[in-house]
Amino acid sequence: MKDNIDSTKIFNRKIIIELRFKPVPKFLDTKGTLIGDIEKLGIIKNSHWILGDSAVKISDSEMESSERNRIHLELNRLSFVSTKIDSISDFYGKFEKIYNVVKSSLGELDVIRIGCRIQGSYKTKSTDFESILCNFKESFPSGVFVENFPVNDLRFQIIYQNGMYHIGPIKEDDPFLKSEFPFSDRKNDIGIGIDTDNYLLKTSTDELSGIHKIKDVLIASLSVEKSLVDSFCDF
Repeated sequence: MKDNIDSTKIFNRKIIIELRFKPVPKFLDTKGTLIGDIEKLGIIKNSHWILGDSAVKISDSEMESSERNRIHLELNRLSFVSTKIDSISDFYGKFEKIYNVVKSSLGELDVIRIGCRIQGSYKTKSTDFESILCNFKESFPSGVFVENFPVNDLRFQIIYQNGMYHIGPIKEDDPFLKSEFPFSDRKNDIGIGIDTDNYLLKTSTDELSGIHKIKDVLIASLSVEKSLVDSFCDF
């Protein structure tokens, strides 16, 4: 799977794949074994795990604010979150390995929802926030804005079939960056921020358990991300 965006355009990026499936009671008996099996994959280096009554979390830090990779597994949900992405194929390959280990332990999952969320900040031609904000304003019909309410910031949201996205200019040390990338090595550069979330729901005629369906949803989110970056990177 090829990378969709030149890495030089990406300041910060988080990709989340989440599966929701019909509850598997067997998980309650095998969650300890699952921790060991997932750790053997070597996907998360120096892993730390938390075992709850109905959930397992494996991450690369004891502190949530320092986590760069996290696997979360519950009775009816599996998610993989990463903000340290070497390549799209590497990220997807890691999730596929996790998914196969979970299925080998719990059996085939009756997946009812596949979701993929991508959040990030990206480079623009201008490094001046006011210029980027002005370009955003000029991209929308003049009637959207009221002169009596000067625009100091902007977040635009679109909801469409099977997904949504938010986009807007990003300031230095923007609250979005502090919230979603609370790491000491995050990039605080001025640019654009994107949050896109795409999903598939199970229907009477559509099975979602195949790994190719997960890949389809990831590709859909990557396509939205790329389209937005390509459309706004000249700001």
